[in-house]
Amino acid sequence: MLEIGAAHGSLTMRAGRDDGQLVCIVLPAPVLPSFMKNLGHARLDAEEEYWSVIHHVTTSTPVSGPDGIPRAIEKWLLAQNWSKVLAAAAGDAPDSLALITHAGHIGLRLAPPYTTGRALAIFDPMQFQRLEQSLLHACREAHEQAVNGTGHPLETAALALRHISSQPWPPPAQPTLPTQQEAAAFMQKRYEASIWSLPTQPEATKRRAEASSTGRSKQDSLPTEASA
Repeated sequence: MLEIGAAHGSLTMRAGRDDGQLVCIVLPAPVLPSFMKNLGHARLDAEEEYWSVIHHVTTSTPVSGPDGIPRAIEKWLLAQNWSKVLAAAAGDAPDSLALITHAGHIGLRLAPPYTTGRALAIFDPMQFQRLEQSLLHACREAHEQAVNGTGHPLETAALALRHISSQPWPPPAQPTLPTQQEAAAFMQKRYEASIWSLPTQPEATKRRAEASSTGRSKQDSLPTEASA
């Protein structure tokens, strides 16, 4: 599960499972252009291997239940020696924000101030593809907040991290909009109900006649101006 947003001039992401396991990530506006560029490259690299990995896991691992396949993929991913890949990237500064592609997935190496401690967050590249518009919208919102703010990026990042860390997880379920078919069926029922509630034709005619007669009576009883 991945939640994307913006707070205090930072892009915010919360990634975790519904059992409470969670990593909170904040990326200040100044690092977003390079992050988004590198993410695009990492996504393309990961996609080259992604479907062969998914096919291998789903055909070689017995699964049961609706969560069986995601759990099997997660277990397989964690066994793919990510520490070796991280060691190969050790030339970077230890506190840098590094994107790594391995086993058809994207690893995001994190350290403060981007999160509360050292961590490796592993993402499905298709997830970033599905959420691309949400990600771009959140980046624009973070940039606008930063432009209108006055704090240093490190200070505002700490505020953003404190904010998202205090929010409930999993996030409350959002109301879902009806499908077009459901909306059409609902409006059809409303229409039929309104038809059955209309007065019958004779009654309607009688009421209109009574209203017209009453109007004429009132008009006839109006005083007329006296002749000079």
